[in-house]
Amino acid sequence: MSESPSPVPWKWLGLLAALFRLVCTAYNLATPYRAAGVLVYQRNPETGAQQTALDIGAPDERQHANYIAHVQSGKGFPVLVPGAPDLYESFQSHQPPLYYFIGAGWSTLTGSDPTQTNAGPRVRFLNGLIGIGGLIGTFFFVFWGTGRQDLGLAAAAFYAFLPMNQALHAAVTNDPLLFTLCILTLAVAMRGLQQGWTLKLAMLTGALAGLALLTKTNALALIPTLAVVAFLSFRRPGAMKPALTAGALLLLPFLVVAPWWMRNTQLYGDPFGLRVFDAAFTGNPQASLFIEGMGASGYWLGMVMWWTFRSFIGAFGYMDIFLFERMGGEQSGALYLALGLPLFGLMLLGLLRLPSYAQEADDEAQPDPRPWALVGGVFLLVTLVLFLRFNAQYFQGQARYLFPALGVLAAWFALGAVRLAGAHARHAWIAVTVVMLVYAWLGYGAITQGFPVRLGIGAT
Repeated sequence: MSESPSPVPWKWLGLLAALFRLVCTAYNLATPYRAAGVLVYQRNPETGAQQTALDIGAPDERQHANYIAHVQSGKGFPVLVPGAPDLYESFQSHQPPLYYFIGAGWSTLTGSDPTQTNAGPRVRFLNGLIGIGGLIGTFFFVFWGTGRQDLGLAAAAFYAFLPMNQALHAAVTNDPLLFTLCILTLAVAMRGLQQGWTLKLAMLTGALAGLALLTKTNALALIPTLAVVAFLSFRRPGAMKPALTAGALLLLPFLVVAPWWMRNTQLYGDPFGLRVFDAAFTGNPQASLFIEGMGASGYWLGMVMWWTFRSFIGAFGYMDIFLFERMGGEQSGALYLALGLPLFGLMLLGLLRLPSYAQEADDEAQPDPRPWALVGGVFLLVTLVLFLRFNAQYFQGQARYLFPALGVLAAWFALGAVRLAGAHARHAWIAVTVVMLVYAWLGYGAITQGFPVRLGIGAT
């Protein structure tokens, strides 16, 4: 197939991008930057009093900002040293460098010092721009995979206005760049699979995957996914030899990230810095302690699954601000279920629709959606396995570790929403946008209510 089956709706993508940027700015301005406070739902194990924190804004934002400042100062990339006196300030120093290199350039361009409290909105603004790439990547992953504008716009709207994703894009963190590079990799891979590979397209796909690996180690989920893409390319040859396609897809990512991995091996003894990470974070909540105290089912269902479910929609700050601060906060589980179950229900409906959707597809009118479904499913599965592996060692029931695959989940949601819309499927994305903006508004309400309390300047 040489051409896209329908034109790209740039004006509607532009509208979604503008709304996304507007909501990001609201979240950005409402979240404290490098401000100390209390954590209402977390207690000091020794005194029983509310736990205090030197920074109550976004998770580990202070340390990400310090990394940017270190690079901006011209000192090169920092080194993680277990037991160092400044470990609290530097415990993100093992992270791959790409986001911090970009952040240093952005901070210099905007005249910002990331270590100063008044620089927060400017430094954070970068991730709101990066997130537009993730939104557009989500659209094209669906559009190039299925040929459907309506599905692509609905998926992009879900991605854009999910409250937790908004909060991450309104913070200083390397997560948004990871999400964007992952979904762009999948999108370009879909273009190659469905419309035929060229050397430039294959190299772009491999380079994007390599840049994702230079952003965060979680991007390793792209490697087995690209192996599936390469296998499918052998079965669906295009303008380029499949072996050359496979070489570009599978070798180029390692060539891009190799210098960083060699540096880590020399410094830490392994390419990912896992040994030094484990040595530095001996105080992290160990999964074994929870399993010993509450059993395996209690840990995986009552802790990991429940915390992940809520934080998928939105659990802000240090997992201490919940959507319904004035209605019970942490205890508002029924309200989370009321909001979350429809979202996951539509994802399930979309997943169940995949087989029939593939059978209904007209090969002459639109791409075969089966490769799209397989590639997205593999990436989501590997991302999930990495998440479970991490939680088998440390309790980290945070949905953001699954968000590299958020574009895939958004695609499933879009399939369900369009199916539910029936005869109005063409305009389902508008309803998705309105509904998800309501979710985003609820998230904004939570942080504007919750952070003043934790700063000691609001009602309790």
